[in-house]
Amino acid sequence: MRLALLSGLVLGCGRFVTYVSNASGRNEVYVVPFPDPGGQWQVSTQGGAEPRWRSDGKELFFFTPDNWIMSAQVNMEGDHFEIGGIQRLFQARESGDSWRYDVAQDGERFLVLTPLDDETASPIHLVVNWPEELK
Repeated sequence: MRLALLSGLVLGCGRFVTYVSNASGRNEVYVVPFPDPGGQWQVSTQGGAEPRWRSDGKELFFFTPDNWIMSAQVNMEGDHFEIGGIQRLFQARESGDSWRYDVAQDGERFLVLTPLDDETASPIHLVVNWPEELK
C-alpha cells in the first residue's frame, strides 16, 4: 500500500488531515482525525488526488482522474466529520504536474497550471544592439 500525506487542517477542537491512498487499487481521497486516532472517511468515489481545504474547513477540493476539480462540502464539529454534497466545478487541461492548482481562502477562485498548445505559442524575437539600429 502506498500512502501520501498531502494536506492538513487544524481548526479549533477538530483536527483532520486529508491524504491520498491507492489501497483500493486506485488513488482515492480520505480524511482522518489527527493526531488522535479515529475514523476514516473516503471523500472521492471514482478516484481522486491533490486534495485542498478551503481555509475555513467547510469545503474540500480534489482532482478526479479525468481532470475535473470537485468540491466536497464537509461538516466538522469536534471529532465529528461528515461529508455533504460533492459536485463538479470545472474540468482542467492535463498538465502532468503534481500540485497543479491552488484555491483562494474563500474557495471562490482557483489558480490552475495549464499547458499551452503548440499552436498558441508565439515565437520570441530578440533584438540585440537595438540602440545602434535606431541611429
